[in-house]
Amino acid sequence: MENLKSLMEGEYSNNADLLGIDTEGADLLGRISRLPKEQQSKALKQIIKGRSGIAGGGSSRQEMEQRFMQLPKEIRDGLLNKRLQLADTRFYVVKDISGKNSIDVFQGTDQKGVGLGNLANQKLEKDNWFIIYAIIMRYAVSATGALTADFVEIPAIIRNGECELEAGNKKLIGLTDNTIFDTRNRVDLPIGYYKVENQKIIEPQIEIKMPVKFTAASVANSFLRVGFIGTSVIPF
Repeated sequence: MENLKSLMEGEYSNNADLLGIDTEGADLLGRISRLPKEQQSKALKQIIKGRSGIAGGGSSRQEMEQRFMQLPKEIRDGLLNKRLQLADTRFYVVKDISGKNSIDVFQGTDQKGVGLGNLANQKLEKDNWFIIYAIIMRYAVSATGALTADFVEIPAIIRNGECELEAGNKKLIGLTDNTIFDTRNRVDLPIGYYKVENQKIIEPQIEIKMPVKFTAASVANSFLRVGFIGTSVIPF
């Protein structure tokens, strides 16, 4: 009955999918029927609310909730029992692109460092399932290094280039031009911001690849910063 108690006290809209109602529906209904009568109605209302409360999505959290059934059962149980939680997350990496025409944004040698990146070895950590909602790409030049760079633009050699994104064998963004990051004429979006239309979950411990090509070699002391915005599963 512990999962049903978690259902009635849970913070998520789509509790039904956390419980695996599509695959364990008969068992769930049996467990509800064994609850005290005053609790049966509450449990059913939570399931109905979950089925109707996430239609259309809108935020990265809502998008993740719509995809609860894509998560392994142990992760769903962790969310239901408050061992795990959903949290707003930003992953980023900064790369020196001086004199380069292209860069693999994520590399197996990457290490975490304040101001340099918070994703190591091209992979998310164990149990960290992440839905990518948006990407920010920005450029800077700094003679004193990346830690003092002011990432406030995306110049023509970057804008006119191209990129793609994949995780494992899953193509998240097919080959596309970097004009998707051109927000110069937008007052409602940050510089270099692109909302991913076909949002997908990136699994933990899966290699992430994002090659970016420029139209010319970048100048000396230049840096590229790429950030992922979304929702991830983390310990409570």
